[in-house]
Amino acid sequence: MIHIFKIDPLTYTPFDKNFSKDDFYYLENKGLKITSNKNKADLFLAGNHNSLRRFISKNPLLRNYLIWSQEPRFSKIKSSHFYPFLVFPKVHLMNVYTGDVFLNNVTNQDKKFISNSPIKPLEQNFRFENRKVAALMSYYQGGKNSRLLINGFDIDLIKKRSEIAIYLFKENMIDIYGHGWPHGISKEDSRFNQRHSRKKDILRDYHFNLCFENTVYPKYITEKIWESIENKCLPIYYGGARSSIYEIFPQQSFIDYSEIENPERLKHIIKTMSREEFIDRLNKCIAVYNSFINKPVQFWENSRKDMLDKIVEKCELITNN
Repeated sequence: MIHIFKIDPLTYTPFDKNFSKDDFYYLENKGLKITSNKNKADLFLAGNHNSLRRFISKNPLLRNYLIWSQEPRFSKIKSSHFYPFLVFPKVHLMNVYTGDVFLNNVTNQDKKFISNSPIKPLEQNFRFENRKVAALMSYYQGGKNSRLLINGFDIDLIKKRSEIAIYLFKENMIDIYGHGWPHGISKEDSRFNQRHSRKKDILRDYHFNLCFENTVYPKYITEKIWESIENKCLPIYYGGARSSIYEIFPQQSFIDYSEIENPERLKHIIKTMSREEFIDRLNKCIAVYNSFINKPVQFWENSRKDMLDKIVEKCELITNN
């Protein structure tokens, strides 16, 4: 048994029993047990570098550290290990860039696709009336400090999507639901209780959804685009060469802002899109969504198992050395 002490809460991860009991107990059955006593721990687990450095500085004699992070900003190092103080202890890494957290383009989406039903495609008499965009996203100071350089490229999307939202707001082309926006811009805080049902209530009144990720990186595809499609909103998403989105979506499906890079041109595309083009694009998105709905349960179970087994293998590697 490997006893793990969590330096961070690690909410919404396999190490959070309240978020995913199946994942938590799978890891436990494989010999990984969470302990609240650091003196009995074999391994120390963090979700970001700052808290890890603080912990190490207060506990310099402890060993066996792992950062596990599915957020591109929380861990930006691309190697399997590093030395935060240029001396021991060594810290091992599992993050977006090491390639052993997001293993495919639908990692962490298994519950959505297993529990939902196929979406009926739009018919040709679909009433395409409302061209206003919905955006459910926090402001984060408009991305003022959100720059994130990876491989020499800024992969941040917070600043870009904030600029789009502000432009469309001034043009009366968007309704924003989110936390931290300047007074008078947001209709309500998007961090509401019953988030999924409230989001569904909101999106049912729209045909377009600005649903960028926080960052753009291969395999980093969260629930945002899928929730847009399941509520029959055409996603305004950021794909392009730094994403892997076209491994699963065809061209001319969602509106790819990486091909536009101009909010005024985006407004023109929305304003002038024909009903036929809208239906064709959204039906392509629905077809992708349904292709994953129709995957056998075994596909999702194997995908989940592969991700969890990598955690087990890494923990065993760290503690056996």
